[in-house]
Amino acid sequence: MTASMRAELGATRRWLYTTAGCVILVLAWAWAAHGQHEYVLPSPLSTFRALSEIVTHGQFWHALGLTVMRGGIGLGLAILIGALWGSAMGRWPAFEAFCQPMIQILLATPAVVFVILALVWLGSSSEAVMLVVALVATPLLVRTTATAVRGIDPSLSEMGQVFGLSRYERAWHIIVPLVLPPFLAATTVALGQSLRVAVMAELLATASGLGGAIRLAQINIETPQVFAYALLLATLALIIEKLSTAPLQRRLAVVRGVG
Repeated sequence: MTASMRAELGATRRWLYTTAGCVILVLAWAWAAHGQHEYVLPSPLSTFRALSEIVTHGQFWHALGLTVMRGGIGLGLAILIGALWGSAMGRWPAFEAFCQPMIQILLATPAVVFVILALVWLGSSSEAVMLVVALVATPLLVRTTATAVRGIDPSLSEMGQVFGLSRYERAWHIIVPLVLPPFLAATTVALGQSLRVAVMAELLATASGLGGAIRLAQINIETPQVFAYALLLATLALIIEKLSTAPLQRRLAVVRGVG
């Protein structure tokens, strides 16, 4: 049996195990919901019925677009700030020591506190949601970038200088391939986190987006819709992660090849 056949067999088994896990989970859900009131614990059938009604409603797609836009802009700000701030911290130890208390405070502060502060500063607006997402995602990216930059062996840069590489070429061919993998992993974590934080901020701070829709379902005691939105968000997070990280992984492979 060749290595490719073993890899294919492994992928098939993983798919079977994943499918079996999903089936067991749905069966356990159905068993737990049996005999329960729908507003307490809806069954899988009523949840999927609510899911069908949600996705066929035009308002859902507008709410989805708002949430993705807010989360995406907030994450984009976090990526930009995290890369620059983290690089500076990794390069200059004194600056890292100076910023360490602020990073620790940002990491330890619950997201709901950021929501309250954003409401005070910006009111019930899209900007408040974007700010919350940026505040939650930035410290993770800062710390990851700083650790990656600090861990680069200085002799590698010196070797590049000996071979006549410019500062830009040393950064592109030496530093970027070493920093990008951990930064990409942190970005993947921040991506899923940003969607959840955006929905939570919308639920508490606005009446629009998926968060606003979930709050309306909760007010109307439409528990199947709440479960349906949870399934939609989990699926959306998985799709966004796959669509965004695959091109980044290919780009990383190109950078490594060039390096």
